[in-house]
Order: sequence, then structure tokens, then C-alpha cells
Amino acid sequence: MLIIAVCDDNNIDRTQICNGIETYLQNQHINGKVFVYDSAEKLNTVIESNRLRFDIIFLDIIMDDMDGMTCARLIRLQDKLVNIVFLTSSTDYVYEGYEVNAAAYLVKPINVNKLAAVLDKAIARIEDVAKESISIITGGITRRILIKDILYLESQKNKVEIVLATTGERVAVYITLDEFTRFYQSEMWIRTH
Repeated sequence: MLIIAVCDDNNIDRTQICNGIETYLQNQHINGKVFVYDSAEKLNTVIESNRLRFDIIFLDIIMDDMDGMTCARLIRLQDKLVNIVFLTSSTDYVYEGYEVNAAAYLVKPINVNKLAAVLDKAIARIEDVAKESISIITGGITRRILIKDILYLESQKNKVEIVLATTGERVAVYITLDEFTRFYQSEMWIRTH
């Protein structure tokens, strides 16, 4: 299921983007849920609490409380992969969007064809991450592991243990963590300390 957030303090704009997204999901036969927020602070509270993990966030830049760019920076501290699509009536913030790895910009009023193109692109990125995998040799056998199935990596000197989310299985690879992350490059690796 695709989990989408829409955050805009303007009720008319918020309704328009939600209707456009829901129409797109129905037309493409995609199972999805849209969560709606009227302030960046409310959205940020949900993200920080880890109550929901969004696949795509449509975020207005100019809002009364916290602006969308500040919110996007806070989101990136929690989630490096979520697709952030900025909604704006001004293109003044385009260059700042590179700092937070924005997936796209949509200029208000939202054009449904451009919205569909942005959703197509974001969904393709999500599918690419879901398909990303690594091939490792353990016990003389080559094994392919989907990165989305990895719960975490644990480093012990010259050994990295891959802990799988569904089974809790631990797969040992005799390599340092630095070498592992260089050899198996992915946006999914996040070092906590």
C-alpha cells in the first residue's frame, strides 16, 4: 500500500491536491491511503513519533507556522528515502530543494497531468528501492538479499552480520562495515553513531 501525506495550510489547495491524488490512484488501480495535514508541525509530529512511514509527502513551502523547507529538513533527519514533492506558488525555493533532495516541484494551481507525471516518477523510485538487493557469499554459497528485508547491520571487528527483518536470521559476511557500505552501496544504509 502506498502511504501519502499532503500538508498544506490552504484548504482549497489541500482539497485539490487530495482529489487529484485519489483520482490518480483509482485510475491506476493503486492501493493507497492519503493522510492530510493543515500544518507542517502536525506532519512533523507524526513523522518524529514514527507512527507512520510515508512513501510520498506533498508539502507546501509557504505556510503560516513552520515553512515547508524547514519541515523538509526535519523530515530528512528521520527519513532519507521519502519522496518529498513541494507545492508552491513561487519558484523562488527551487535551489533550496536540492538540499533536501526534493523529488519534484508542483506550481499552484496544480495541473493534473503534471501531478500524474510526478506520481509516476515517485512510484518508480519507490519500486526501484524495493527491488534493490545485494549478493553475498556466505558458506561458499552466493545469496541474494533484498535490502528492504534487512532490519539492520551489526559490525563486529572484521565481520558484518545482516539481520533479516522477517525471520530474525543473522547472515555473517567477513568484511569491515566501511568496506561493506562501500562495496554494497545503497541509500538505505544509515549509521546511527
